[in-house]
Amino acid sequence: MLKKTIQPQVEKFFRDPATGLIFSYLDKATLKPATEDFFPTGNPIKEGDVPGVTLAELYLHENCGMVTGAYMQSEILRYVRTGAADALANAQRCMQALWWVYQTGKQLATGFFPKVYGGRFSNETSTDQVLYACCACEAFYPYANPEEQEQIREFIPALLRFWTERDYRFHYFQFFDDNWQWPLMRFPPLLILAHKFSGDKFFHDEYLRLLEHTREPESLELEPDMSKHEPDEFELANQAWSVSAVADIFTMNMLNFDLLLRHDPENPLADAWREGIHKIWFMSKDAICEDGRYLTTALYDFDTLEVRRVPLEGIDKRVNFGSGGAKSAWSTMIARAAMQALPHCPELAEEVLPMVRLVLEKLDFEDCTYYDEPERFAPELQYKPKLLSGDSVANWLWARELLLEYELGKG
Repeated sequence: MLKKTIQPQVEKFFRDPATGLIFSYLDKATLKPATEDFFPTGNPIKEGDVPGVTLAELYLHENCGMVTGAYMQSEILRYVRTGAADALANAQRCMQALWWVYQTGKQLATGFFPKVYGGRFSNETSTDQVLYACCACEAFYPYANPEEQEQIREFIPALLRFWTERDYRFHYFQFFDDNWQWPLMRFPPLLILAHKFSGDKFFHDEYLRLLEHTREPESLELEPDMSKHEPDEFELANQAWSVSAVADIFTMNMLNFDLLLRHDPENPLADAWREGIHKIWFMSKDAICEDGRYLTTALYDFDTLEVRRVPLEGIDKRVNFGSGGAKSAWSTMIARAAMQALPHCPELAEEVLPMVRLVLEKLDFEDCTYYDEPERFAPELQYKPKLLSGDSVANWLWARELLLEYELGKG
């Protein structure tokens, strides 16, 4: 694994020279940002419905907070492991990129962390971008210089004040307006960080208040369990539960559980949090394929919970952005999340470690695609398997560093 040259290629191809952010997606054929000609016209999912933003701009920066945060974490760990000066310098450049996003967001309000499509301000955001950025800043703090530490002490509390002042309400693209309240269970872990870096008792009190309403993340409801859901028509036809996007679910919720269990391990809910890790791991592990990728939608048999693929017929109508159950190299996100789970659930090591090694060994830089299997997409969406994913690449590096850290600790 150490012989793979993924990290230098991130700096060569994925680093945005203008902002220092790590790009979300590249054209796999050219290893450059996709141009407008790359995308078909008449996209039915309306992914470009942000005023003044093209699809090329959207894909280039859509997840840049997540990708930059994940890559920053991997470089911090590489610096700790090796003392390599370039690793620290790369992490510092990520820190300044996140600080630039924060400063750009002040066009709307202090603490607004925007999606910077085209390298400029937009009024879109999402809590997963905030989560990755804050977690990366926490990890970087012990190695930051005094100016960077001061920035972090401003950055994280300001991001949380933005949300608390609005009762956690803000729009999400064209789907929800500014009265929509984001899922409250996403915020307690972030409030922990805001309290840690500000000392403001308000954040601690708000953390405790929200815990009264949020035993576990909302996505745990996706667990295939007849006691919680009535099967829909598609599931009845296949006699199986349909579960999608477990990489998205595991990767974000594991960051949350890690924050909760590291900072509040004696909380009465700690056992429930560890139970949540087990549930999401159960959902994720059988979606990993022998080639190191994962099924973006999988069927879990009603009787046995054995996993099988979604049939090809009519697949473009299924969930997860029309992926039709195609494979994806976002399996690296599952691998990273699984490694983060081990300090809290060491009993999972026997299952986790072989899976992580499989993913890291099977996938190299050019394999880290957004999706594979274009035949599972409607014709107008078949550009998606032609994209190389920054999320996949950055989480490959992060998972590898976590595995090396684990192995060194056991050696």
